[in-house]
Amino acid sequence: MSLAAACVDACGLLYIGRTLEPIWGPKELTRFVVGVNVATATMSWFSMCLLYVFSGGDEFYLFARFAGFHGVLAALLLALRQTSPEEPVFGEDALGGGGSRGIGNALPSLRALRNKHLIGAYLCFTAAYAFMSGGRHHHVGLFLFDIWGAYSAWVYLRFFQPHGSGVRGDDSADFAFAALFPPAARPVIARVSAPVGAAAQAIAERRRLAREASNATTTTAARPPPANTAADAAVRAKLEQKSSVVAVDEDADARAKRERLAERGRRALATSETRASDTIDSPSDDARD
Repeated sequence: MSLAAACVDACGLLYIGRTLEPIWGPKELTRFVVGVNVATATMSWFSMCLLYVFSGGDEFYLFARFAGFHGVLAALLLALRQTSPEEPVFGEDALGGGGSRGIGNALPSLRALRNKHLIGAYLCFTAAYAFMSGGRHHHVGLFLFDIWGAYSAWVYLRFFQPHGSGVRGDDSADFAFAALFPPAARPVIARVSAPVGAAAQAIAERRRLAREASNATTTTAARPPPANTAADAAVRAKLEQKSSVVAVDEDADARAKRERLAERGRRALATSETRASDTIDSPSDDARD
């Protein structure tokens, strides 16, 4: 990786990251960059292995060494096309504000340059550079990085990027894979990319169903288990029977206590009456004497 390529990648990351970070947030931007970088490196290595096999064992592909941030830069350019496709690359200030001395008058085509044009221009430039350099291994790797970086970014943004409320991906017609190419090539690209898009769509649908099943399982586990009516009825019957027995025992004790008190009261009343009659009879006996 040369110093010029490192400067281009760093400037591209700073420029595009400044646009994407307020929209996605730092967490999503970091996940996107890391995921695309891993996918790009994996697919590029696999592609070089296939080239080695199909070339009849040419060690040129087996021992090729290439590295860089080019795949992530292509992915960021594709993300820029999705989030703000019609935004001009050069503002009025950069073009001289439309004055007579502005570079916009010298290069009027710069005014028509939009973010959606950057990814195509970048891929065309890297392809031409790899071809004109004689296909040296690091230039082949550069082009593979760009192709797989852009494609892995499209698959993620198209089918898997979360947007809240369970919505994932971008199914708009403007972001279809064929729509990324010039109009003349779109019918052919649509036929070629249809199987891959269908496979990615099936994977996304399977993940969605698995996520819904997991949420349903979590909800069921959090819900209290249903009551066993027969067992609950038996327990309630036992509790009621025990309560009635306790109530009967309490009534018998209270009744016995009341009877004891009443008997004690009757005895006390009979004793007091006997004493009163004895007191009345005593004076009459003295009078007779």
